[in-house]
Amino acid sequence: MIEIVQQTTKTEENIENKLPKNIRQIGNPEKDFRIYMEDYVYTYLHPAQLNGMETEIFPRLLILLGEINHFSNRSCAFVSGAIQVEDSEYPDILPEFNERTWRRIHREMHQYFENCEIVGWVLDIPGNTLEITAEMEEMHRRNFVSQYQFFFLMDSKEREEAFFTWKEGCLAKKEGYFIYYEKNPQMQEYMISKREALFGTEAKPEEVNDRAAVNYRTMMMAKKERASKQKTGILSYLTSMLTIIVLCAVSVILLGNIQKMENMEQTISVMSNVFESTEQEIAPLQNQVAIETISGNILPIEDAADLKDENQTPPKPQEASETSQTAEMENAAPEETANIPLEETATQEPLPPESLPENEEPKSKEEEVQPVLSEAETFRAQGYYVVKQGDSLRQICYKIYETYGMMDKLCEANGIDDQDFIYVGQKIVLP
Repeated sequence: MIEIVQQTTKTEENIENKLPKNIRQIGNPEKDFRIYMEDYVYTYLHPAQLNGMETEIFPRLLILLGEINHFSNRSCAFVSGAIQVEDSEYPDILPEFNERTWRRIHREMHQYFENCEIVGWVLDIPGNTLEITAEMEEMHRRNFVSQYQFFFLMDSKEREEAFFTWKEGCLAKKEGYFIYYEKNPQMQEYMISKREALFGTEAKPEEVNDRAAVNYRTMMMAKKERASKQKTGILSYLTSMLTIIVLCAVSVILLGNIQKMENMEQTISVMSNVFESTEQEIAPLQNQVAIETISGNILPIEDAADLKDENQTPPKPQEASETSQTAEMENAAPEETANIPLEETATQEPLPPESLPENEEPKSKEEEVQPVLSEAETFRAQGYYVVKQGDSLRQICYKIYETYGMMDKLCEANGIDDQDFIYVGQKIVLP
């Protein structure tokens, strides 16, 4: 027997539902149909292991409960409960599922496993080889009609077991299965109610070595406490790491700010020294007075005015106007001269064709004004459209052609079978 222990959150990427987190693999399970048995159910099926081989081993017949889920690439049976069938004639002869037996089974299902269905059955024969007889196949065929309901044959004395599924008209052995661990209060309640029948009236809980046999509720509380401590430890570790990261980031920021402040102090110090030296150089110059000697004849104001009137000849009217205009032009600022209209200086005429540069012809108005294309015309001229976020083929068709009548041609030109199946970045050829 091959036993592999693994902990995983998902065993296959294509499974639609979440599988149990903690899984133990027994043997080599097949891919098309897999069986997952809950740990409490597996414990209930092995009473000798639970009680340290002190419990008397006797033949048993049980019904397995749970659910069968069908996924895209496989089917999985999840076993979450087990009901033991009482039969006074067994083990002298193979037990029979009569009407009274099925009534009692359904009554206990309604009491303990209300939301479960029958997924298989168990036959435990101590000291028997794991071989299927014709009576077992007939019993399975009459009472378990679904091809997904299985048969679990056990030998508690030798600790051997095997699953069998109905395939091609007979029971075929499966190579392996899984055991998973999760909360199962329904099976716990059932095991507590059947505790006397499982261990006998003389056995005392204190004498049992295994903690699960002493008190299943205590074991669940201990498991919850361990899980809580583990989560608390992980949370404390993450909090400490986050605190360290924050402190490191703050330290780096503070060091950077300190370095910036030091650079700023150096810059301010240099600038203050420059200002002080500049003020020292300018101060002596402000106290000096510039004296300049001008040579020439100095006359009183009245004599200078008379001399000017004598030497000045009145200009002609036309010369006076031209002289005033020339003076105004000379005294005008360059900016004012530039703003004088061209009509006052010269009339502007279009250049003759001979004045144009070589190899250049005068452009017509039609050539100078180019038509502006719309967005739809631009895409049609381009010949394709790149799909953006939120686009659909119908929106693209109406956006380019302003009608939905081109949908068939768009699909045909791009080989699109499903109008709703396009992706971002896809290049749509425009017919």
